[in-house]
Amino acid sequence: MPGRRPFSALRRSLAILAAALLGPAMAHGADGDPAAGKRQTITCNGCHGQSSMKNVPLLGGQDPVYFVAAMRAYQDGTRPHATMRDVAKGLSDRDLRNLAAWYAQPPATAIEGTPAVSAPEAASCVACHGDEGATPAVPGAARLAGQRSAVVMAALREYREGKRTHVDMQAQARDLTDDAISALATYFASRTGLFLR
Repeated sequence: MPGRRPFSALRRSLAILAAALLGPAMAHGADGDPAAGKRQTITCNGCHGQSSMKNVPLLGGQDPVYFVAAMRAYQDGTRPHATMRDVAKGLSDRDLRNLAAWYAQPPATAIEGTPAVSAPEAASCVACHGDEGATPAVPGAARLAGQRSAVVMAALREYREGKRTHVDMQAQARDLTDDAISALATYFASRTGLFLR
């Protein structure tokens, strides 16, 4: 797409940004206690634990560094969502690391992916989110594989419109049409990855 950065430059800039912004999260993103995290999910499960809530992100299998960074963004208002802001503000750094450790654990059984689809725009996503969005290639990037399509669509639209701030994601989403966003969301939802927990 016109105006896109080369993968290596994008990856380098994201790594620098992640190191600057996520230092504490990178140091502690995966050192939480999953058993303690599971005990804290009572509030989360009202929305994130429901299969019928298609506009709510799946958290099972999410990268712990990304999880902590996202929750901190709700705490400081970088991500605008009134309910998540209120929930996140009540959580300590230890709470966040414990929850991240719980959600990062793999499921007991393998999850089957839905039929494969293609999205040419996904080629620019792998530099940060990894092949098929399954294994983030830079610290703090979200795991996208298996995420609900409505969640991916909403996030990309928010980046495109400047409602959600992240310099590289805004640059990547700026020129995406609604059709391209829909294709990307469908593509990542069809990959095997995140799951209901």
